[in-house]
This record gives sequence, structure tokens and C-alpha cells, in this order.
Amino acid sequence: MSDGKWIPDLTATMPLPDAARHVLTARLDLIRHYLPLALHKAYRDKEHVHQLRVATRRANAAVRIFASCLPAKVFEAAKRTLRKVRRAAGAARDWDVFHDMLTVWGKEQSDARRPGLDFLLGYAAGQRDTAQEHLADAVSDYPITFDRFLAETVAAVQRPNGRSPRRLIDLARPMLADLLRELDLAAAADLSDYDKLHQVRIAGKRLRYAMEVFVDCFAKPFRDEIYPAVEEMQEILGRANDSHVASRHLETVRDHVRTSRPAEWKRYRACIEALLRHHQQELRRERKRFLAWWKQWREAGMEMEFDKLLHTAGNSGRTRFNAAS
Repeated sequence: MSDGKWIPDLTATMPLPDAARHVLTARLDLIRHYLPLALHKAYRDKEHVHQLRVATRRANAAVRIFASCLPAKVFEAAKRTLRKVRRAAGAARDWDVFHDMLTVWGKEQSDARRPGLDFLLGYAAGQRDTAQEHLADAVSDYPITFDRFLAETVAAVQRPNGRSPRRLIDLARPMLADLLRELDLAAAADLSDYDKLHQVRIAGKRLRYAMEVFVDCFAKPFRDEIYPAVEEMQEILGRANDSHVASRHLETVRDHVRTSRPAEWKRYRACIEALLRHHQQELRRERKRFLAWWKQWREAGMEMEFDKLLHTAGNSGRTRFNAAS
């Protein structure tokens, strides 16, 4: 199965309820595909958990995009279900990434850091096992409940009320314009504060996943030029997040070992502190890469091109993207 990035058979003039059913079915089916692989074959191929987390993010974006087509109770239930799976898969994926980064970094380290490296590898493996148990608990009755959730969510799709958009294109233009503005606002903050940088990453993800749904509503440059640029931004911010998460794990380990196992801390200190410095430096480097990307995005006129594509024809009203957590 492909990664599910693009959804075939969507058209700009497709009635919104039809588009909602089509997109929700595609996004939830992808979760259904990766769930058993992530549950039973995660240690054979780490990509299964990674794809599960990405699939839940895309499904969550789809639910929010088509919120106007879902009854409030169904909308809230879908968010809760997807959040539960996404967080469980995310924790497992974070430890996979930590372990992989540790392995790569460790190949270049001296023998003096080997005791700490071995300790961290064992610690990461234990945390990964625990995360796998939590993932299994999150979907303990798979596939019964998930299949019911999928069927009931798609069946609940209805025609939007009032003056809501009626066609996919009518939703795409105002929603993407709002998401682009939200990215601008987030990027204008003080990005030396990681929490502010993380908000840029969130805004970028929302924009990217919405672009994937609406790609067939716009001219070729939307997919071939603008989307790859947004994807590159997300890769930069994803690496920054990986180093931030790794730093948090290392700080937790450092504080625990230093206070509860002082004799062992002397053996592990060189490795743990060196790796922590490494990820702090990596985070700073990725922040600089993002700032360079942002400058290039603005100077190359990508945002203006994006806005031009959105306004090549008249809008039919405005719809805010539901960004509630």
C-alpha cells in the first residue's frame, strides 16, 4: 500500500458530503491497514509504527477539515479515538527515533563513552517495549471497535447546514488561506523559544495535510512546486522536534541517574552529557535551517504564488479551520 498522501478521484466541484465520505474512508482505511502491522510486526519493521502515526495525523486533519459535515458528537468522538491511537503510536515512534539516533551517534564515540552508550541503548529498548504495550492497550479490541468507528463516522456524514460551502473547492480556498495566515503568524514569533518553533511545526502540518486533500482543486504548481516546499519545511521542523524530544529524554535520565545512582553516574556522565550537547546543537542548527527556509520561501515569492492559486476564481464564503485540540 502507498503512504496515502494523495487521494484519487477527487474533483474541485465534487459536492462536499461526497468528498467528505471519500476522504474519510481513504484516511481511516489507511489506519486500519497499518494498525495490525504496528501491533504485531513493529519490531520487524519500524516503518509500520511511523506510518500508523502519520496516518492518524492525516485522518485527524480530514475529520477537522470536514467538521461541517459531521454531527458534533461524531466529530468529538472521532477526535478522541484518533488522538488515543496517535499518542500511543507517537510514543512508540519517538523511542524508535531515539534509539536510531543513539546508534548512529554511538558509532563515532570513544571507548570512554561506551558504558553510558550501552546504558542508554538498554534504557531506550525498555521504554520502547513499554510504549508497545501502551499501543496494544489503546486498541485492545482491534478490529471490532475500530471497524465500527470507521463505518459510523463515514455513515454520519451529512450536508452542511446554513451557508456553509457546498463543493470541495468552496471549502478549499478559504481554509487554505486561513492556514497560510496561521503559519505566517506562528513564524513571526520569537523562534528562539522552542515552544514557539513547535507552533510553527503544528501550523505547517495542518497546512500540509490540508493541501494533500485539496490538491486536485488547483493548478499543477500547487502540487509540483508549493507542496514540496512545505514538505521540506516539515522535514526540517521534524528533525528539530526529534532533537528536542531526545534532549528531554536525556535530561530525565540524567537527573534520575545523578540523584538515585551516583556511583553509576560517574561511568555514564561523559556519554549522557555529550549526547545532550549534541542534540541541543542539532536543535539550534535545525532552527537556523528553518529560518533560512522561511527567508527563501518569502524571497522566492512562494507565498504570493500560493495566494494567487487560491484566488484564480471567486470565493464563495469563508470557513475557519477547526484548530481545537
